[in-house]
Amino acid sequence: MNELPLPSGPVARLMALIDQSIGLFGLAELVLVAAFLLLAVAAPRLGSARFARIEALFAPLAHRPGRQIIAVGLLAVLARAAVLPLLGAPVATVHDEQSLLLQGQTYLAGRLANPPHPLWQHFESFHINQLPAYASMYFPGRGAPLAAGLWLAGEPWLGVWLSFVLMSMAAVWMLQAWVSLPMALLGGLLVVVRFGVFSYWINAYWGGAFTALGALLVFGALPRILRHPQWRHGVLLGLGLLILMTTRPYEGALACLPVAVLLLWRLMRRSEPALAGGRMALAKVAVPAAAFAGAGLALLLAYNAATTGQFLKTPYSLNRETYAVAPAFLISPPLQSAQRGPAYFRDFYNQEARAYLRRGTLKETVRSMLAKMLHSWNFYLGATFTAAFLAGLWAARRNYFLLGTLGFFYAGYCLETWNFPHYTAPLYPVILILMMRGFEWLRGFEWRGKPAGLFLTRAMPATAVALLALPTLALWLHKPWLEGNAQSRSCCMISDSNLRSRLAAELQASPGQDLVLVKDGPNNPLHFEMVYNEADIDHAEIVWARSLGGERDLALRHHFAGRRMWEFEWLADPAKIYRLTPLNPALTVNASARP
Repeated sequence: MNELPLPSGPVARLMALIDQSIGLFGLAELVLVAAFLLLAVAAPRLGSARFARIEALFAPLAHRPGRQIIAVGLLAVLARAAVLPLLGAPVATVHDEQSLLLQGQTYLAGRLANPPHPLWQHFESFHINQLPAYASMYFPGRGAPLAAGLWLAGEPWLGVWLSFVLMSMAAVWMLQAWVSLPMALLGGLLVVVRFGVFSYWINAYWGGAFTALGALLVFGALPRILRHPQWRHGVLLGLGLLILMTTRPYEGALACLPVAVLLLWRLMRRSEPALAGGRMALAKVAVPAAAFAGAGLALLLAYNAATTGQFLKTPYSLNRETYAVAPAFLISPPLQSAQRGPAYFRDFYNQEARAYLRRGTLKETVRSMLAKMLHSWNFYLGATFTAAFLAGLWAARRNYFLLGTLGFFYAGYCLETWNFPHYTAPLYPVILILMMRGFEWLRGFEWRGKPAGLFLTRAMPATAVALLALPTLALWLHKPWLEGNAQSRSCCMISDSNLRSRLAAELQASPGQDLVLVKDGPNNPLHFEMVYNEADIDHAEIVWARSLGGERDLALRHHFAGRRMWEFEWLADPAKIYRLTPLNPALTVNASARP
């Protein structure tokens, strides 16, 4: 196992500095946006003939709803497939992803949870419960796409890709009920361009696209129900509710409560033409929607019972009570947890709690609210689509449902301790609707008699497409300009390996099974963990176990007798940050390197 050299030189250091601030992608985006805003005022007719020819290519789809949905789905497949030779399936890196992979593997085995291992103390890890069952702490719907990918092809990422393809198609279907058909097609294309190649919704295992799929089904069914309720609309509404209930129940409720209020208010209006059928119209929607919602509630209760032994106790709350310091909501009292696990667990959970511990002052409250809105803007819109979103807010200034949903969601979201774009996935339909209504409004906007708005509606998609060239070039040249764990931006999640995956590949290159004993110490990184395992630990090709010393390690080695055994240790030396030492007398390899 060879040492891997760090990138060096002034160019690499400059790239790192930019990435730590706004990011190279963000810098390129700002430059392009500044250019097209200037051109919108100074030369709005620039390239109009070429843009018109490009738009003409999409004319056959402009007024064909079904073909639009299929076309966007195909684009979602082809866009990510185009970079597969450069960027294969992503490798799970952070704690959340490893926990969700365990959930997917558990479902594939036909279980909601796994029995605890007799030596479970060796396998404690972040975001995973060991007692009373070995299971992920997350809600049951989060791992469903990963289980589907494993079932279809033995590859969990295939489920992520499939969920994104379905989300893109659902975005078009949803928009067709809110904006003109040409704008619905454009909106679907932009969803794929912004998120379907390099974002963490396609290149990681967090599940943001699957949650967004549920929300898109709900918001796409809503206007159709109000116009002409059908059984299929109730089914799609219920399916969306089921996904939201089992992936992000709190944020899903924030998005769905305004929908429920609007539906009830319109249903009670006797003069509503579309709902003149009375009870029959209500049944067409309520029966299938209630059936799916009931199924979601039953799944949540069954999952709670399987993972915690109590119908009303979630595995998430059990995990927080076992390990954590801060609760999920800023208004909740501090946790008095058991603080189980090795010493560096305390460091991780104390660092995680910083946002919670800063609460209470007006300054920190405002700072937290602004950070949440900034992250949402940066991920969903960025500088590229800000003009369209602002125009959409103006165009929808009298649409109290859209604006009210936006405000209500963020009022509730600001109560949460942490902040990630996949938390706000249930709100994405509203953001997308407002953005595309802004595109519609801008098409007719003129600045001093010049078609500045029309130019903007053409320049924004062109910018989004052009920005894909930067990460593609970085991959092609094998330059790590944009690598990183970029959840707060639409780009870029393009790392395709990490230390654990590289070590696993090298161990798997030799026949036989392995046991890796990981020693805890002061050099353990807080946001990268080695001890994660499959659902069936005893039969895994590689078992990663925590070294507890003395008799307990001897018992572990006896339990896994017949395997090659290794000891892993993090080092303080910046040139060699780990050591992998064989424990079997017959093995002579002694490897140390840095990731």
